[in-house]
Amino acid sequence: MQEHETIQSYLETIQEQIRWKRARPVLAQELERHLEDQRDAFIKEGRTPKEAERLAIGDMGDPLEVGAELDRVHRPRPQWGLLGLTLALSCAGAILRVSLTAGWSFEAIRLPNTILSLVFGSACLLGMYFLDISRLARHAGKFYLLILLFMVSSWFWSPAPYGIPYYTRYLALCGPTVYVFCLYSLRQKGWIGLFLAILGGFALTAIPYMAPYANATVSMLLIGFVLLLCAVRMDWFGISHKNAVTFGLILAAVSGSAYILHIAPIWDRLNIALHPELDPLTRGFHGVQIRKILESARWLGTAPLDIGNRGLAGFLPEASNDMLPTTIIYTLGWLPYLLLLAALTALLVWLLVRGLKQTHQLGRLAVVAVSLTLGFQLLFSVVLNSGIVLSSAHLPLVVGNLHTMLDMALIGLALSVFRGSSIAREEAVTPIRRIKRIRLQIEYQ
Repeated sequence: MQEHETIQSYLETIQEQIRWKRARPVLAQELERHLEDQRDAFIKEGRTPKEAERLAIGDMGDPLEVGAELDRVHRPRPQWGLLGLTLALSCAGAILRVSLTAGWSFEAIRLPNTILSLVFGSACLLGMYFLDISRLARHAGKFYLLILLFMVSSWFWSPAPYGIPYYTRYLALCGPTVYVFCLYSLRQKGWIGLFLAILGGFALTAIPYMAPYANATVSMLLIGFVLLLCAVRMDWFGISHKNAVTFGLILAAVSGSAYILHIAPIWDRLNIALHPELDPLTRGFHGVQIRKILESARWLGTAPLDIGNRGLAGFLPEASNDMLPTTIIYTLGWLPYLLLLAALTALLVWLLVRGLKQTHQLGRLAVVAVSLTLGFQLLFSVVLNSGIVLSSAHLPLVVGNLHTMLDMALIGLALSVFRGSSIAREEAVTPIRRIKRIRLQIEYQ
């Protein structure tokens, strides 16, 4: 053991045996802390510093064997199943979009654009998959502010058909996941941290609200509230759970009521969505057309429904986008659509269950945010394509080129958490300094 007289040389030899470069500094830091504790213990027993360091190294064992064992235990954990299912569903969505709209005089999905989006989406999936989320954790607050600034700036550079910023609507779907980093940056900041977390959530909610994009607004409100409660449950703010949850419930009730009351025609809109036959030519048009298709659809095969000379695109506008699931039901039948929903549900449940098992708090909450975001998209799409038209909604990984790219990027982030779970460690945080109270006692004589 003569060539390893110092802790640093011993650690260098161990790191040489570890093939995963990302794991080296994490494990070396833990080993160094343990060796220093052992060295200090020997010094207290009366050993010299040099002898104490040599004995601490000897107790740890041969560096080649220790390094080999660490290399065996701490390796990237491939997520082939989830990667394969994500790519398979994305490819299935691309095939369905192109094949079902082929021959349409308008609204036909172009094959080159779809292939390009699938290639870029796969790059986003793999890029996020190999991402080191621990680096984002170290700069969680800066990352949140950077993405928030990017979302706000998209108002100015995004094309705006009908006065609605096109890209902003899509970027808003990343809001819940970005909010996790806002919460993580405010750990142990007490009530100040909680108030800042609430303001950070409202800032992300304001973006889809102003777009406007009701789907993303509702998702951000609901998922953001769940994430906030989870952060309180994990004691991120260092305050009483009961007080924080009570405050959060009151805030949720007030903000939710304000949002509903601000949208004056919400109840009329809901009534038309449930009973589209009340206004079949304008606001209830899509609902009426979807229900006609669903009522005539078969389990397999094309529905026997007269859709007129203009085809399905003329019978049902948005048949190639938000209402592509209805197109699948009309053209292929109920069974393929239900199988597609089952595969998507299995993917999201798989993600959520794996995410809840993570010990790294940031990673766990990030996976929950991704799972809930995609889950809400799936739910809203099912509701829309059942004839209840309240808001636009895309079926995850299936509908929309840019939308698919964002979905794949979010899933890639979740998989990066699973891949690096063996070396994930919580970042140290400095609690906020409490203000000392000065009490004055005045006595009258």
